[in-house]
Amino acid sequence: MTDSATPAPSVLVTDSVPSTTDTAEALDQDAQQLVDGINDELATNPPFSCPMTYHGPGNQGMAERGSYLLKVHALLLRRRHPWLSFEALDSIVFHSDYAQALRDLSERAGRVCKATDEPFGVGLAMAVKLGEKSAVVLDAGILHGIAGEEDSKQDICVDTALHELCHVYDNARKQRLLAEDMRRGTVKPLQGHVFTAADAAWSEYFANKYSDSGCSSLEAHPQMLADVVPALVSDMRQAIIAYRTNNQIDALLALCRQKVHFLFQCFGYAAGRLSANSKGLDDVAPESATVLRTAGLWDIWQRTFAALDQLDDVREAWTSYDDLQPLMDQADATFKVLGLNYRLNDSGGVRVDIPYTPETMPNTPEAQFLAALAARGSR
Repeated sequence: MTDSATPAPSVLVTDSVPSTTDTAEALDQDAQQLVDGINDELATNPPFSCPMTYHGPGNQGMAERGSYLLKVHALLLRRRHPWLSFEALDSIVFHSDYAQALRDLSERAGRVCKATDEPFGVGLAMAVKLGEKSAVVLDAGILHGIAGEEDSKQDICVDTALHELCHVYDNARKQRLLAEDMRRGTVKPLQGHVFTAADAAWSEYFANKYSDSGCSSLEAHPQMLADVVPALVSDMRQAIIAYRTNNQIDALLALCRQKVHFLFQCFGYAAGRLSANSKGLDDVAPESATVLRTAGLWDIWQRTFAALDQLDDVREAWTSYDDLQPLMDQADATFKVLGLNYRLNDSGGVRVDIPYTPETMPNTPEAQFLAALAARGSR
């Protein structure tokens, strides 16, 4: 979806609504009434009215068509979930240099905004928190897709944009309910390595569950776990093996936190889509279920999925970050399965134990001997 063409000057996406005069005769009366009703609602009660800009190749007609269709899909989403408000939407930016568009928002956001960069998850869209509001930044190619210039990509582009709009609502909901925790900006010592993973799982679950539409793929995110999980397990084990010789604990912990964070993002994506369709992972992506079992993560997946559904049932009753504790517990369990045990030490600080196991030792006789001794001592 990334457009590699040389960007043209910025084009302001207006609120223009294309005329339906030319197609009216081809529509039956009921369809025409539906179109008229949508256009009337867009004019009197649009799903959002924030500034929308486009920076990239193309023309004004394409930008206006994509803008109009995005608003139509957002309106239909609001009809499915009348409580789903986008009042907290600060702006929508489509940009051919997606990374630069995120950097441009960093000062307002108070943090460095970067796209996800994983082998199985290169980011092209993000809802960036700006205090009580959120700005949605998307790759310019997504607007081309929404406008229908590439029919094969239209559904995924619409689905991506609606997913980000759901993040806007959820960000505002959490701001409203958890304002005190957000102002404090800290978590308990033993939550530090798991909080962002838990929050990511919830955020992607909510956005995927409530953006689900005829443009969504039920299978894509559940099936992605079949690729993500083996690669992640291998990456973490290799990092631990490297640590055995280089002793760079900070680098190891940073990488492993990043990997578990991404895994829980993927758990959220998959669980949200499955929950929206009342399906289980075994039904939709049996290969993913198999690799989770092989990795020793199946029970963690099941408990995470159940915790997400339970949190959704009471999402308007959240009172603090501690409401995410069931998800944090599963993230901590994931670290343990993959070889890192976080615990409080005697002085109240955090200690990380990295047990010797055959999977996380260099392939030398000395290392394997130490692993064998550790295994004997744990019996």
